[in-house]
Amino acid sequence: MGGVSKLHATEFVGLVHPVADVKFGVAVAGVVQKLQVKPGHLVAEGQTLLDLDSSTQKLELERRILIARDSSELDAAQARLKVLDELLTIAETVASRSQAVSREELLKLRLEHLSARGRLEQLMAQKNRERVEVQLAQVELDLRTIRAPRAGTVVESEVDEGAWVKPGDPLFRLVDTAQVELRLNLPLRVAGALRAGMRLKASFETTGREPMLAEGVVQFVSPLADNASGLVDVRAVFVNPKGVIRPGVKGRLVSSPVRSTP
Repeated sequence: MGGVSKLHATEFVGLVHPVADVKFGVAVAGVVQKLQVKPGHLVAEGQTLLDLDSSTQKLELERRILIARDSSELDAAQARLKVLDELLTIAETVASRSQAVSREELLKLRLEHLSARGRLEQLMAQKNRERVEVQLAQVELDLRTIRAPRAGTVVESEVDEGAWVKPGDPLFRLVDTAQVELRLNLPLRVAGALRAGMRLKASFETTGREPMLAEGVVQFVSPLADNASGLVDVRAVFVNPKGVIRPGVKGRLVSSPVRSTP
């Protein structure tokens, strides 16, 4: 591993942020039927957090499924077309051999056959629409279940059962601290030596007497310097599976960055 220019004696301090800190709510308005989590709960991605009242949507979905499954009219149209196919074949055969079937009768039969085929195609298209309507009804029902967009810890829950909620209301705040990001504002001479992928060490405040030492990876070095201070925004990510490094505490660089091995 090739070394990079050492950090100067000046101490560089930054703040720790979670890699994900999201606030979210509902996509549709409704009454909260059941609240599944409280602040402090660890949740997995996709886990249910809240259920809105969905009695109307369940009935609508059931109605759509019954309509889509009813194929009686379609079956009758298929059977009718099959009979007309046979009748038309017989009539055309007879007409070609004798005058027993008039031209007018043959034309009427052909017209009836075309009408039956058109009706069958219309019913088949209708069944396709009904299947799509079932999917739409399922989507409407699913929108009334609020799920975690990612794994993390629920730190805020601004809702109670029985409350009316609407889109735009921030109901939950979810924080993922499995990884944390140390954000630093570094002088140009230091930031200029950093590249994404380099590893560096930092110490972090903890609940114990001694700070915790951890190694992270540079994720971002801003191409811009602040107009007023001349400092450059640098961010490094640190693995934090046990949650020892708390977002909001200070982190201090303690070693020179090194290039990441391939």
